[in-house]
Amino acid sequence: MKIAIPVKEQKRESEISGEFGRSPFFAIIENGNIKFIENPGAKSGGGAGAKASQLLISLKVDKVILRKPAGPNASHALKESGIEIEITDSKSLKELL
Repeated sequence: MKIAIPVKEQKRESEISGEFGRSPFFAIIENGNIKFIENPGAKSGGGAGAKASQLLISLKVDKVILRKPAGPNASHALKESGIEIEITDSKSLKELL
C-alpha cells in the first residue's frame, strides 16, 4: 500500500501539515520506505488542492492521511480516483511510523 502524508519538512520527525493543498511536501510511504516529494500546489496562486490531488493520483497513492479534511474539490478528486482518506490525531510523521 502506498500512503501519502502532507508534511512541513523533508524528515522523519516532521510535523504533519494541517493543510493539504498548501503543504510544502508529501511523505510517500511504501513497503517501509519513505520518500519526500515537493507539493506543486504549495506555491500556486490558486487550485492548490487540485494540483496536490493530481500529484497523488499520478503517483498512484492508495491512501492519504490528513490532520483535517481536504477541501471539497480535492476530496472529491481523491475519492473519485479510489484514494482512501483518513483523518488522524497524530501531530508528527514519526508518530505514524
